[in-house]
Amino acid sequence: MKYNFTKYLSRVTENLELGFEEKWIYVHYSIGSSEISACLLKNENKSEEEYLETFFEENKVSAEMKKEVMKFFKNEKNRSDTHWNEFTSFLMKALSLNMVFGIAIAISVYAGFKLGTFLDGRYEIYPTFTLIGTFLGIGIGGLTVYSMVQKYFKSPIQKDTENENTVNMDLKDSKNYPIIDVTIEDVRRAVRTFSNNLPKGVFRTILVQQDNSIDFKQLASLLGGTPSKKFYMSKETYDLFEESEKQIPIEMDIIQKAVDQYVKEHKEYPMLKFDPHHRVNYYQLLQDKYLKAAPKTQFYITDLDGLITHIMPQKKNSSQS
Repeated sequence: MKYNFTKYLSRVTENLELGFEEKWIYVHYSIGSSEISACLLKNENKSEEEYLETFFEENKVSAEMKKEVMKFFKNEKNRSDTHWNEFTSFLMKALSLNMVFGIAIAISVYAGFKLGTFLDGRYEIYPTFTLIGTFLGIGIGGLTVYSMVQKYFKSPIQKDTENENTVNMDLKDSKNYPIIDVTIEDVRRAVRTFSNNLPKGVFRTILVQQDNSIDFKQLASLLGGTPSKKFYMSKETYDLFEESEKQIPIEMDIIQKAVDQYVKEHKEYPMLKFDPHHRVNYYQLLQDKYLKAAPKTQFYITDLDGLITHIMPQKKNSSQS
């Protein structure tokens, strides 16, 4: 489940997207032109609020946004109770339907039996009409129950088919949208909205084509048209780029994968220990065969679970409080 928070600070818009899973918290934070994503691994020693508090401090999230998120957690404290209430509600509905099914079958069988005995008594050929009426009642009751099941329950296949048809209709309709001029912020908002509506287990990378450009057929309805120029996205970090920076997401995906593999095997980041900017050390990656060639772009390792960025981080001033 994903949640979005937005705050308007003077001329700057602050956005926060949170996704909660069993073992990690997905965070996407943007303020102005600055944007960062992170996956925070959870353990039993910290609460979700504590994990986010650390992220907020490191990225200087505004007090207004912190207050909004803490308010959200306060309202979500009873999530387990809510889930239990939803389950009990479903159980009561299921039991009620079972009672309806039983009554429908019982009435149908009883009506068929009574009609059969009446006809047998009139024409004196017992039990011919009684048997016919009973089986007829069973059949009518079964058909009644079947029609009710079809009305109130849909199989996953039926639901998937309906969703697929909806997507196909959206793609077909996208051909009728006009060509428009959009900013990278417009694209960011559309991608975020699109991502929020995706089913569990499906990620926004389905928007990214082979050359890392964004497939705007799926976003046309959100943007109100098809952009007149291309935008690009990293499949690993979800960072967005304009046409002039289209080589960065391609290199970023390669370097992010190399960094992740290096960390997995060496239990440390490929960077010089005393580098204040935490630049990715391409020599280490090349030496251990994680890279075939060094990229043109210099990438930096952030404090957010090893995610990289192409933006040089500001050097922290220890004299500031």
